[in-house]
Amino acid sequence: MFRHPLLSRAVLVMTFAFGGAAIAQERPWYVTVDAGLSRAADPDFAGGRLSTRQGMAYGGAIGRQMGPDFRLEAAVMYRNNPVRQVSSPGFDARPGDADWASLFLTVNAFYDLPAFKLGSASVRPYVGLGIGRAQEVDTDLTAAGVAREYSGSGSARQVMAGLRWNYGSPWTADLGLSRADAGTIRMAATGGGAAVDARYRATTFTARLGYRF
Repeated sequence: MFRHPLLSRAVLVMTFAFGGAAIAQERPWYVTVDAGLSRAADPDFAGGRLSTRQGMAYGGAIGRQMGPDFRLEAAVMYRNNPVRQVSSPGFDARPGDADWASLFLTVNAFYDLPAFKLGSASVRPYVGLGIGRAQEVDTDLTAAGVAREYSGSGSARQVMAGLRWNYGSPWTADLGLSRADAGTIRMAATGGGAAVDARYRATTFTARLGYRF
């Protein structure tokens, strides 16, 4: 069809890029399912520290394309990191099923950068900011073998960056990295007892499958 290879490649890239843009205009809404790996910062806790392991993250979002380069979405993300060790006085040092978990509800805004060609896909890097609420941050520890739960809520924020694959269909795929921060949260003890202040921060690597409609 085209004798010049550079011209052929340019037409192919433009086909995928404008094909994706056309689909986005025709189907501005989208939903996603998200899953990934989370690493929480080890927080100071009750005069000691919680040391955590890598954990899992699950969530999803519903969003809308607001223009060629901007997206807005409402998202939910649950993160759970096992507690490896507790150095806080009065708590068991190695609780069996302890975790450090959070549920974030955020509104995220994304800016999509210019696309580049990768295989048969048009790929767009993106950056994003999110604000909302850490609906619950909690930890389940043990003291003398007795379970103690601490939980609290507060404002939340996050920054995000990643790559979004578009194959010229309603389906999209995404790989992203986010840094979430809920600040210092006052965590109440279930069943009474003194509240504890702890800061929640987590870095999450996420794979996302989306569908436009």
